Amino acid sequence: MEYLRAARSYAIILTGLFLFVGTITASHHEMWRDEIQAWLTARDSSSFIDLFRNLKYQGHPGLWYIFLLPLTRITPSPIVMQAFHLLIAAMSVYLFVRYSPFTRLQKFLFSFGYFSIYEYSILCRNYALGVLLLCLFCVLFQQRYAKFLWVGAVLFLLEQTSVHALIIAIGIGCALLADYLLRRKEILTDDTVHRRHIWLGFSLIALGAILSVWQLIPPADSGFAVGWKFRYNAAALKHVIQLMTRAFFPVPQAKLDFWEWESGWLEQYPLFTKIQFPLSSLLVVWCSLVLRRKPIALLTYLTGTIGLLSFFYLKHFGEIRQHGFLFVLFIIAAWIYRDAEEAKGFTRGERPGSIWEKSINPVLTFILIFHVIGGITAVRMDIRYVFSYGKAAAEFIKAGNMQEMVIVGERDSAVSTIVGYLQRKQVYYPRGDRFGSFIIFDKARTDDVSDAQVVQKAKELGMKSKQDVLIILTRDLPRDLTFQSSLTELARFTGSTVQSEKFYLYLMRWQMG
Repeated sequence: MEYLRAARSYAIILTGLFLFVGTITASHHEMWRDEIQAWLTARDSSSFIDLFRNLKYQGHPGLWYIFLLPLTRITPSPIVMQAFHLLIAAMSVYLFVRYSPFTRLQKFLFSFGYFSIYEYSILCRNYALGVLLLCLFCVLFQQRYAKFLWVGAVLFLLEQTSVHALIIAIGIGCALLADYLLRRKEILTDDTVHRRHIWLGFSLIALGAILSVWQLIPPADSGFAVGWKFRYNAAALKHVIQLMTRAFFPVPQAKLDFWEWESGWLEQYPLFTKIQFPLSSLLVVWCSLVLRRKPIALLTYLTGTIGLLSFFYLKHFGEIRQHGFLFVLFIIAAWIYRDAEEAKGFTRGERPGSIWEKSINPVLTFILIFHVIGGITAVRMDIRYVFSYGKAAAEFIKAGNMQEMVIVGERDSAVSTIVGYLQRKQVYYPRGDRFGSFIIFDKARTDDVSDAQVVQKAKELGMKSKQDVLIILTRDLPRDLTFQSSLTELARFTGSTVQSEKFYLYLMRWQMG
């Protein structure tokens, strides 16, 4: 009882500290287009049916957007999304610290590692919800068959968060099914276990996978991540496997564009780049050897890892936020390892507490130290530098009472950040030739738009509306074009972490006749 009280107290204290650091960081963080895109999609969907219609071009299932939709009805400000997202991350930290089998030091390091304190807490995306549901699954795992309906429900929801969580959930479902089929006589001797509940739980997992895949099927005119890459490419395969080191040692470079992740801190060193591929392969081997005594944990890890790496190779290489699931998957497998059953005769002649089991504490602690270094670096850089100039540009527009003007924005994906902070219903996007707020990733917007085309369209809109037009660009206009078109440069915002979210604001005055 004393141990349980101490564990609960430690979890509460660590979660409180996490919330304190997270709140300070979030208050300095300027959201960028990927965060605002979800907010605008939920805000400007008239119903849940309309929401799923708008999601067809997003490449994500809808659970995160479903949570956001009622929030957009409470307030038009996307700031509430930051608070909600941080709360989700804090719940994950509490469950991890309270219930996971790791040491207190490891729990602390994980809680303030790069993914926990930054990528899945400060940046408002759908991935944090997946991490929370994975933690819930691990909490239920010890009594998984007695509470299999709950397990099925959690995995069903997990499959609705992201394609990466879907891959992991399918791996978990396969591992659970194999474990149940091999041990069903033993499992069903427990009076708290009901065969019908187990099959209902598996049905929920299967239904969740089908529903998620249905949402992920792109329309015929999709313009994002089109097609699959089935042709063998040795260099691309090597590059994908090397993602293991990025996921296990996520330390960004301490510079303005730290988050762009063209290369991490370790990848600056020639020696590391030489050993990166063998080290990545060694990490997979080590993880497998650590988990080898418990087939359900091993199968969960291997199916998930192979599935994620295959997706990165065949479909979409992704970014560090998606690559992080390679590490989260190992943590989940190591967590359920405690409550999993050993394979009979699987490690014959090997005593419990083998060299592989003994290696997990020092090796994992060593890895988590790098995570904390990465977390400290990311938090420090986000506080020090402007992440995106979308917020500052919106504040400038509001200060000049220009928020109600006709606005022409190019490039659309970056300008949508300003739209979110302005709380505007729509602006005109030359890329795609339409008014809107969130971005529709179809083929209509894949063609480049020239400076002259942007200015010409602004002129047409000014003539039609008989109003001045505000032009927002992510590039500087040539001086001769601004002179010929009688444009006035109002401001420029450059030098943000997300380098593509720099903005140049021009005013085109409408004159009668």
